[in-house]
Amino acid sequence: MPAVNPISDAMSVVMAQFSPDPATDQAGVDRNIKRIEEYVKRATSGFPGVDLIVVPEYSTHGFGFDPYSNHLKLASTVPGPETDKFGKIAKEHGVWLAVSVVERNPNDASKPGYNVMVLINSDGEVALKYRKMMPWCPKEPWTPGEEMVVADGPKGSKIAFAICSDFDYPEVPREAAWKGANVIIRPSKYMYPWDKIWDITNQVRAYENQAYVIALNHTAQDASYSYFGRSMAVDFDGNILCQMGENEGMTKCDIYPQHAEQARQERISNNYLYQLKHRGYTGVPPHGVTENPFTIYKDWDNIPARWDKNPDPDAEKVAQQGRAALEAARAKLDKAS
Repeated sequence: MPAVNPISDAMSVVMAQFSPDPATDQAGVDRNIKRIEEYVKRATSGFPGVDLIVVPEYSTHGFGFDPYSNHLKLASTVPGPETDKFGKIAKEHGVWLAVSVVERNPNDASKPGYNVMVLINSDGEVALKYRKMMPWCPKEPWTPGEEMVVADGPKGSKIAFAICSDFDYPEVPREAAWKGANVIIRPSKYMYPWDKIWDITNQVRAYENQAYVIALNHTAQDASYSYFGRSMAVDFDGNILCQMGENEGMTKCDIYPQHAEQARQERISNNYLYQLKHRGYTGVPPHGVTENPFTIYKDWDNIPARWDKNPDPDAEKVAQQGRAALEAARAKLDKAS
């Protein structure tokens, strides 16, 4: 069982799950930042020696599927005013923070921006910015991120983000692991009726990539959905180390990134990162078959016809709801300006 304070080689992580207010103005954003700051104060007081504090997706700006105009209006930059405030909080309390920002499109503020998670180190500096690569269809009309990024974190960790629906695609966390991540943070706004899939994807992605997974979720409900919480930490064998319930709150879990690295370097069985590229090395010594057998990767740009068409018209109508909300948001911003 974990103690209040971690032992020397443990990476101590506090997960704070809650339901942020959907901000309609800068004062609303500041209220959410203040709420996160209160969790930081509680975490550093209650769990001396904590290394990293993580909050859910959209926890700074809040989120509502309608109206998107608030997100376009309040979208910021990274670094920017929000990360500056979080930087001061992190430096004051001597902890790393994993926080959310809605980032303005750098080319055109009227176009969809990015759903972003930011890792801030204990010196108050931005250590990593990740743009969500797989926005949720059909309701999340953001620009998809371009690449997976990994950064050095505390206690020998190499940290990557994969936001919410990113984890529904095995390629996203695999890319993180392939680039060296041994801790993958999954900030989310995951809702019913996908509560069973939440557990499955968190555990499977940890297991197949030999990485710790720290998965944060919302609580309560909004105008569209209900959220079940159940934030969790999963080890590199897919075992749930700790899991919260449905209520707002926080918990601590100690993890050992160096153990994940040892497993990757020393295991013979269940070493999926090595054996993926050295297939059947027992029967084909000394290194197995290293050629790529997977046509999906060989022919990535040659999309099969059945996967290269839009969904049927009824499904398209659902996606159009998100697009219509975005167009209405743009029109509202244009009128205001």
